[in-house]
Amino acid sequence: MPTGGGKSMLFIVPAFAAPGGTTIVVVPLVALRADMTRRCQELGISCVLWESRRPPDAASIMLVMPESAVSPDFQTFLNRLRWTRRLDRIMINKCHVVLNDQRDFRPQMAQLGRLVQAHTQMVWLTATLPPSMEDELCRWMKHDWAAVTIYQARTSRPNVAYRVWRPDMTGVGWGPYQWIESEAVVAFIQDHIQQAAGGKVIIYANIIGQVMAMARVLGCEAYYSKQLDKAGVLAWFMGASPVIATTSALGMGVDIPNIRSIIHIRTPRTLLDYAQESGRAGRDRQRSEAIIIQPAGWDAPAPWMEGVAPEDQERVAEYMGVVEGVGCQRVVLDEYLDRAVDGYQRRHCQDADAGEQACDGCEPD
Repeated sequence: MPTGGGKSMLFIVPAFAAPGGTTIVVVPLVALRADMTRRCQELGISCVLWESRRPPDAASIMLVMPESAVSPDFQTFLNRLRWTRRLDRIMINKCHVVLNDQRDFRPQMAQLGRLVQAHTQMVWLTATLPPSMEDELCRWMKHDWAAVTIYQARTSRPNVAYRVWRPDMTGVGWGPYQWIESEAVVAFIQDHIQQAAGGKVIIYANIIGQVMAMARVLGCEAYYSKQLDKAGVLAWFMGASPVIATTSALGMGVDIPNIRSIIHIRTPRTLLDYAQESGRAGRDRQRSEAIIIQPAGWDAPAPWMEGVAPEDQERVAEYMGVVEGVGCQRVVLDEYLDRAVDGYQRRHCQDADAGEQACDGCEPD
């Protein structure tokens, strides 16, 4: 299902309708856990966080981080739920992260297959699992693919316009910070903040120094993995602040409906990352934009691309190679993430939905 497509409802609705048991939800990010807790509270659903030192009381939904989900204490807790017939199901949210070796929690995510020992229904949720990775995910999760039921919807986001802006940075310098503080780049971003008209803008950068630089010139908060007050920063952005600068630490699971623009400072590491991060935009179904700022002529891989698999670099390069009248950014995304769904395989923007926002290659409006 696409980002913003309602995957969380697959565990929220059963917990609301049949509150007698417990649904375990494995969440890979602190921001995602905080967002789920807030949503459950708004709906009046009992939701608790797993703490090994104080095993929580019964709740309809229990959120657990990957490193805790594979711990002996949590395994004991699962067994107790099974014995008392209160374990309804186990959900792995953002299950594609199991296969992502760029995450600090990869060792724990890769061990989540142990949860099969709970002998209960397991549901894996993601918007970004390419068909080419399905077999590998099953192996890591210790399941036979033939015994897995797949429910798939098109992941395309028709209300998001995909763009690449290539400013001329001649004379500005090739350093990682000078160009993003240039008058042209700052003015471009400020224009999009103003155009958001009560909505919000997320600025993504690949290194913390760039995040801090953007936060400084824009006068906004910075969010990154080592930020001490991540919850406070996120709460401020969800409230009064129209803009935030962040790394990929805020790339998944944050459900803020009125994000009008997602702006990336140079290329993302992979198309999977980009699909997730650009997927923060337009969750209220209103027109939104996903923009990559890549200075003209800076086509060589950035330093942070070192270590990224060659095939992933090639996919990013293919996406960046789309220009007006040549190629389609949606085709690049859809062929990788969907291939064909219900017999549909994309040829260009608007080929199945006249209201779809056109990309750079398809005569943008």
